[in-house]
Amino acid sequence: MARILGWYTSKKSEGQGDLTASGDDEYILDKIALMTEQQAIEILTKAIDHHKDDPNFPAERLRDLKLLIEQPDCHSLDLTDHGLRLRIEAAIIHYHSPYPEVRSVTTPNDDTSIPVETLRAYVLGLLFMGGCTAVNTFFSPRQPAISISAVVMQILVAPCGMFLARVVPAWDITIFGTRYPLNPGPWSYKEQVFATIIFTVSNTPGSTYYVYLVQRLPQYLGNSWVTFGYEITLALSVQLLGIGFAGLLRRFVVYPATALFPKVFPTLALNRALVMPEKQDETINGWKFSRYRFFVICTTLMFVWFWVPNFLFQALRSFNWMTWIAPENFALGMITGFWGGMGFNPVATFDWNVSGSGSLVTPFFSTVQHNEAFANDGTRYNVTRIISKNGDGADQEAYRAYGPPFFSGANIFGQGAWFAWYPMTLTSVSIQHWDLLKSSAVEMYRGFVNRKSVYENYHDPHTRMMAAYPEVPDWWFACILILSLTLGIVALAVWPLSVPIWSLFAVIGISAVMLIPSVLLLASANVTVGFNVLFQMLGGVWFAGNPEALIIVTAFGQTFNPQAENYIADQKMGHYAKIPPRAVFRGQVIAVVCNCFIFVGMLDWMVTNFDEGTLCRWDNPQHFVCTDAVLVFASAIEYGAFGVRNMFELYPILPWCFLAGAVVGTAWGFGRRYGPGIRKNARLQLSNGIGGYLETYLFGPMSWLKWFDPAVFWSGALQWTGGNNLSYATNGLYLSFIFMYFIKRRYMAWWRKYNYLIEAGFGVGVAISAIIQTFALSFPGIEVDWWGNSVSTAGLDYQAYNQNATLLSVPKGGYFGPSPDDYPMKFS
Repeated sequence: MARILGWYTSKKSEGQGDLTASGDDEYILDKIALMTEQQAIEILTKAIDHHKDDPNFPAERLRDLKLLIEQPDCHSLDLTDHGLRLRIEAAIIHYHSPYPEVRSVTTPNDDTSIPVETLRAYVLGLLFMGGCTAVNTFFSPRQPAISISAVVMQILVAPCGMFLARVVPAWDITIFGTRYPLNPGPWSYKEQVFATIIFTVSNTPGSTYYVYLVQRLPQYLGNSWVTFGYEITLALSVQLLGIGFAGLLRRFVVYPATALFPKVFPTLALNRALVMPEKQDETINGWKFSRYRFFVICTTLMFVWFWVPNFLFQALRSFNWMTWIAPENFALGMITGFWGGMGFNPVATFDWNVSGSGSLVTPFFSTVQHNEAFANDGTRYNVTRIISKNGDGADQEAYRAYGPPFFSGANIFGQGAWFAWYPMTLTSVSIQHWDLLKSSAVEMYRGFVNRKSVYENYHDPHTRMMAAYPEVPDWWFACILILSLTLGIVALAVWPLSVPIWSLFAVIGISAVMLIPSVLLLASANVTVGFNVLFQMLGGVWFAGNPEALIIVTAFGQTFNPQAENYIADQKMGHYAKIPPRAVFRGQVIAVVCNCFIFVGMLDWMVTNFDEGTLCRWDNPQHFVCTDAVLVFASAIEYGAFGVRNMFELYPILPWCFLAGAVVGTAWGFGRRYGPGIRKNARLQLSNGIGGYLETYLFGPMSWLKWFDPAVFWSGALQWTGGNNLSYATNGLYLSFIFMYFIKRRYMAWWRKYNYLIEAGFGVGVAISAIIQTFALSFPGIEVDWWGNSVSTAGLDYQAYNQNATLLSVPKGGYFGPSPDDYPMKFS
């Protein structure tokens, strides 16, 4: 034990300690002392096999572990006591986590006596969820929108919980025969996480809010039958659908240790800093700041700095400095521009909110411009000119006179990228994770048939600790799923929607197939992509000439994936924090139901009480113009009225993108899965000449497939569409390299303690600063008029962003594109 403490002390003084967070090192040190070398070798051998294809498990560490087992005398290892090093590595993996990201925000042991699902946690969680939902719903139609983020709620709920722990008397109350304490003691970390789960699972208006606006308001579809009863039925169906599937997917993405879910790490790190005590004398690389103090410093610095690029010197936000040299140079603006260009700029912004957020969370390995339609004379496409009088499709004569919509190169590139991404992700991720998918599906079947525990066959430290709590039976989630389907069928059957019930089952079936690879990608690479384009296209094919049906199909389809991902992420957060699964289930269901009633009630009040029907009109004096509803209505006409077949005829390359994505994903998946085995057999069976040739020109290049994931790579293309360009990603690449690669490898102890607090602190600073600036400056119209706030919008870059600058003029005939006789006319 003395040698272990000596090694640990020396490493910690160098800032290279790699055990645990928050003073739990003693637990692991005890396990190291009790472990034998043979046990350590068995643990490491299993870990090497389990993580051999894991992109989040560094290749150099995998190589070191192999050398540690196979070559005890290897001089590349800096620890002379081979047996001690074996036990240290094995204990970290077996009793905590093989991932430093997880170790930085979790503890290696659990106290089941800590209060979790308390009355005060429910009260605070639901109170903040309700207030946040009401505010976010009211301001969501406004441009720019105002929102209260969940991270701000985290900051507020901690002192409120501590206040209740001080002032509420230690009384008990009886509810349905069970006694519950009003004040079970100090506000605990688990209560903090449980309350966080309640107000993060649903704190914004559900996706049906724009459906309600488009269906109800007279400037859109103007359906008088759209009432509170219809909207709450539809909202509950859509919102609960994700919970039902999220529970059934636990075996795929919650219990496997390789499913990290990086997005929850800043939330956990912030909650630990706010609530959990820690050693005050700990020094890491010369830094003595406690987690809480470091978080406060980061928040304060970003709160102050955000005033500079967002108000005082706005050119630092849109730092298109090369266009300042020649603002009238069209080529320069289109290539390097922040607004209407492609963003090829090595230093594109100094605004954390533009391209910094998320860079300290996403693994390092993960990681021209209009989205509007145009008429053939170069003006914005006025979709109302081709809508029939009853508003349910296209007027073909008006369409022939006006012409089809045309889209920018960026928009078409984005559409094609989406069409390629769906089959690429489905094939590549499914092939790559086939063993996990197969075993998880078998376990899910056994769980339904044999009532088998969901914890069986998952032996990582955190699942072993969670086995102390009763699991949520699969039939609970199945009941939620059945309830959601029932409400959806009622909404489609009772109200005059003209949407067949089979479409609901089709959407669910397609979503279920796409959801698993999508969530696996989120869990490993922090990459998430919606399904809105897919279901807009399918709705346009299924219901040509019926925009309302397309809106309903899209609402179910595009909500299914992000809702399920959000619920699963919260379940994973509860898994890391050792929150009882049944408490998480109850908290999520109660929060979602309350959220639906709040946002639907708020929208119903807004539609009824806004002066003279000004809601969602461009001349609204309070700027409640409902950009989301406008885009949804335009998309409904684009895909529903104009039609997918007409779009494919106008842009024939688009349908080929599906085939390209499927071919690339399948080829990569099979190459990565079976390539190493084929390479090994070729070395054994072929002559040196042929084998050497294949090694040089085939197997050597193919070995890079292990470090390249087409689904992750191509997800970047999805962001390079109208409204986004490289300016929103370049700085993030620098930050990711510095924090997620360099510091993580050179200063592991510092990285584990502070990295996610930087992300959380900067996020809180931006959120608070933005709220104050919006109410104090934007509402009154206060601006600072000087060169630093106007130079970035003075050139052709910004003019192109507003469709006021083009390279070519409209031809002499007054239009571009096909002649009226050649317009695509497939409307039936």
